[in-house]
Parts: sequence; C-alpha cells; structure tokens
Amino acid sequence: MENENKICFSVILPVYNQASFVRRAIKSILAQTYDEWELIIVNDGCTDHTADFVMSFLDDKRIKYLANIENEGLGRALNRGLDVASNDYIAYLPADDFYDASHLENIAAVFREKNNAAVVFSGIRYDDSEEPGVMSWRTCKGAIPGHALQLVQTAHRKTSDRWIERDECVTEDLFIMFWRKLTRRGVFIPTGNVTCEWTSHPYQRHKICGERFGGGLNKYRAYYNVTKPLRFRASQYKTVDEVALYAEYRKPLQVSPVGLKILLVGELAYNPERIRALEEAGHRLYGLWAKPRFCYSTVGPLPFGEVEDVPYDRWRECVEQIKPDIIYALLSTSAIDIAHEVLMADTGIPFVWHFKEGPHEAMKAGLWDKLIDLYTYADGRIYLNEEIRNWFELFIPKFRNVPEMVLDGDMPKKEIFKNCFSKKLSETVGGVHTVVTGRVVGLTTKDMAVLAENDVHVHLYNENTVPEKIMAGPFLNVAPEHFHIHKHCDQSEWVHEFSKYDAGWLHCVNSNNGGYLFRATWADLNLPARISTLAAAGLPMIQKRNDGNIFAQQSYVSHRGMGLFYSNIEELVTMLKDKTLLKNISDNIVIQREWLTFDSHVAELTNFFKDTILFYNARK
Repeated sequence: MENENKICFSVILPVYNQASFVRRAIKSILAQTYDEWELIIVNDGCTDHTADFVMSFLDDKRIKYLANIENEGLGRALNRGLDVASNDYIAYLPADDFYDASHLENIAAVFREKNNAAVVFSGIRYDDSEEPGVMSWRTCKGAIPGHALQLVQTAHRKTSDRWIERDECVTEDLFIMFWRKLTRRGVFIPTGNVTCEWTSHPYQRHKICGERFGGGLNKYRAYYNVTKPLRFRASQYKTVDEVALYAEYRKPLQVSPVGLKILLVGELAYNPERIRALEEAGHRLYGLWAKPRFCYSTVGPLPFGEVEDVPYDRWRECVEQIKPDIIYALLSTSAIDIAHEVLMADTGIPFVWHFKEGPHEAMKAGLWDKLIDLYTYADGRIYLNEEIRNWFELFIPKFRNVPEMVLDGDMPKKEIFKNCFSKKLSETVGGVHTVVTGRVVGLTTKDMAVLAENDVHVHLYNENTVPEKIMAGPFLNVAPEHFHIHKHCDQSEWVHEFSKYDAGWLHCVNSNNGGYLFRATWADLNLPARISTLAAAGLPMIQKRNDGNIFAQQSYVSHRGMGLFYSNIEELVTMLKDKTLLKNISDNIVIQREWLTFDSHVAELTNFFKDTILFYNARK
C-alpha cells in the first residue's frame, strides 16, 4: 500500500537539439528542496552536442539516460520515459524550461492532500511577446492563454495511459496528446503557486507544429527530419492525412530511357503532388530544398513520388555525381537564397528559374538583388503571367534572349478533378451559398450585412493561418446565420465538397495603378492558388471589377469566361441570384478546367526544358 506521505517523482526530460538549454533544466532539478525524485533524460536523436552537455551529470545514480538513434517524436520520447519510470508520480521537464527550487515540493503537497487528484499543475512564468527585442513577462495560475497545460507545470499519478505518438498523429496540442486521457482518472488541481518557467524561442515545438503559431507540417518535417507520411493536425480546422492522401502517388514508376534528370531547387508551395506528373512522364527527379518559410512551403523529404533528396551540406558533390540534365529552380520567395547560390556556383548545367509570387515580398525581405540576378542570368525563365513578365522587364537587361514561357507554378494534379459533383445547397435549403477557400480578402462587414439581407451565405474553410477571431469574428457578429466556418478540405475532396456551392470568392481588391505598370502591386500581379481550387469544383469566381487597371487575376479569369465581376455588392447580389448566368459560367469552367491541371502542361514544360538545354549548349 502506498505510503501517503511518500510522494516520489519520476521526472521525464525530453530533449531534441537543445544542448544550449539542457544543463539549466538539469540543474533546476538538482536544486529542488524536495529530494524524492529520479530524472529520466530522453535524448530523442539529437544531432547537436546534447550528449556531451549532459555527460557530467550521469554519475548521479538518480539520473537515467536514454538515447534514440534518430528522432522519434515527443510522444515516443515521453512514452520511453514512462516505460522505465520507477516511481508512482510522473513530472515533466522539457530541456528548454526549468523549475523553481520549490516546484516539486509544492506539487507533492497537493497530491498528499488531495486523494482525487489525477493531475496537479503549478502556475507558470512566460514571455508572451513575439516582437524581437521586447520581453513581456507574465504569470498565470493555470494554462497559458491559447495553450493546453504545459509539460513543465504538470505532474500526474502514474497510469497505463500513454502519449499519442508520431505514427498515430502529430499535434502541438498536449491536451489531445495526453491530458484528455487523464480526465477520466480524477480531477486536475492547481497548486496556486508560480514555480516554473516556459522559455520562449523560435524552436519551441508549438511554433514548429501549429499554423496559428507560424509552423506547419513542412516546418515540422524539416526540423525533425521526418521522411515518412504523417497524419498531421496543423490547427483546429486543419488535419492532413498524408498516409491516405498520397497513397496513389507512392506507387513505383518506370523511368523512361529518354526522360530527363531534373534537379528541383527551392520549394513546391501549394499542390506539391503535381510534381509526380513529371515522374509519370518518365523523368527522374532530385530535390535540393530550401528551409520552409511558410506553412505552405512544401519541401523534402516528400511524402509521395520518388524524388531523391540532395543534402544541402554537400550539394555540389552530389550534383557532380548525379549530372542532371537541367536545374529547375522554383517557386517562391523562400527559394531565392538557395536558387541564387546554385545559379552563381556555375555548375555547368542549364538553369531554369520559375517564380510564382508577386515580387514585392522579395523587396521587403532584402532579396531583390538576388531575384533580379535569377531572372537576368538564368538560361530559361518561366513567368507566372504576362503581366508579371512585362513588370520584370522594367528591371532585367536584355543582353541575351533566353527561352521563356508563361505557366502558373502550383496548379494541382489531374486526379484532384475526378470526383463527382455534389447537389447544390441552394437547391436543398434555399438561398445562395458562396465559398471562401482560405483567407477572406476584400469582403467587408458592410458587404456581409448586405449579402445576409439578401439571403446570400458565405462559407469559410478556415485553416488558422489568420486567427479565427480576427478573420471570422467580425462577420459572425453582423451575419451569424449567414457566415459559416468549416474545417480544412483536402485536395481529394475539393470537387465533392466545394461543388455544392454556387460561386467562390477570389481576392476582392481594388486596383489603383490606372494601367501604369510601374505602380502595379503584389495584388495586381498575383494569381491566387484558389483559382484552380474553384475551377476543380466548376464554381464561378467572384472578384472586384478592375477595368482600366493592370490586374492579372481579372485578365486570367475573364479571358477564360470564369468570373463574376462586380463594382458594388448590390450588383454582385443580382448576379448571384441569376441562376442562368451561374450555370453558363459553371458549364464553361467544367469544359476547360482540365487545362488548369499541371499534367496538362507537362509536355509543354518538357519541351521548354529541352529548348533551354539546346540554347545552353549552343551558347557554350
């Protein structure tokens, strides 16, 4: 029978590449006023100097040390600790956090007093400022606002329950990972005292995992060097099951004897599985990847296809061995640094540069000179649209006429378009139903009020890249019955899910360049990725009318007869209620929508690569 006065802790310390923090954490254990503890250090495949930094502590018989050969994820690391824990009470100490000297003593006192306590948690200190150079120290007696209870502040009675591991699901939410399992074991009780600290830095796990914190699936994959497909909860609204989503794209393919060896340099952005179409055409692909900059910056290792990764630290050596036929550098601002490095290395391989984004982000990021170099010295250039080609010609010297083409860089793969269309909501529940796939851009609360008065609904598929309270809150306030929030929709469900709506929203902004190219902005030159999403579902695309301005989105959509263009919200309401107009536009989109798949352009792109190779060889 457990001695009620004997509370002994097994403290689990998971560490991954935090050598610079780990000694502080260990010393905070050693400084405890309460000495009934053992410490279990779990080295989760660290590639830094963690092992060297903890070595001096391992002579202490209270300290156990476990080391994974490679990173297996937080859940597995904690479960390894639980499996070897000798004591009946479990506490946690991430390597980057620390305890005050009285921490365990305070927690033990509550367990001793409260027999029904499944979990005891302390208060916590933390810095809640994300602004560089600013520290904003706060304390709270429970969970940090916007987060579950943190590991460092929490202890529980030992049970048979185990943490969710990477093979099951990846999430930054510790409640989902484990705490919810303990709710059936008893109550969660606070100590009422602040006795630990949560350290803010860019590599905290929630900042790597959660899109609302600037992380995401591909940041997680890159940081932890994960090579296999994941089931990944990126936010409250977005869970991606790569295991199921890309199953068809992992089947082996034959490389054609006349296929090209293509080195991809940079990142793939949206719809990354499109690259599989190049493999299906018989080409062999290699990937030299940038560090992911945004949640949608898809880099290797890829969860589909047969792309062979090239390690950055020895890319020159690898490229010499591979001897690619062409370098295809793409796609966004995050790719500029690595693409520029490869271009300037003079590899002796033809180099194609394909830029998707409006260029102004590169200006803001201090990458403008490198971007212009990429356009100036590339052996082949691919532009997003004619407008952006004309804009870049303001900056690029024409001392050699290299091959050029125009191609939207992140169109989806053709399989996305295969599902059957759904019955319209308007036919079953009445009203008009429109959809926003991503951010709300240009729609105002006044517009929303008018739409609601006319029984026009807006359905937002929120992915938390902008917090819900900022994006959706104002619309819900003015039109609670007509503004609806839905979870993320995978590409495989675009047609089935979105086709039940009557129309979809593009970026509804007012251009003011007056046809003067010099004044064209990012919004004027960009093509939203959602164009293909809406086309897949056969939806008329809603946008502001910008006649008399250089506006690529309008040119692209109007040329193909896919848009609803409005000057004021009342005009839009009239169009949305014209069922014949909507059907005619939708029918037209369905006829040509296959053109909006990447597969439809593979032959053209291949010929462009071959022309570039010929141009390069002739120039040599």
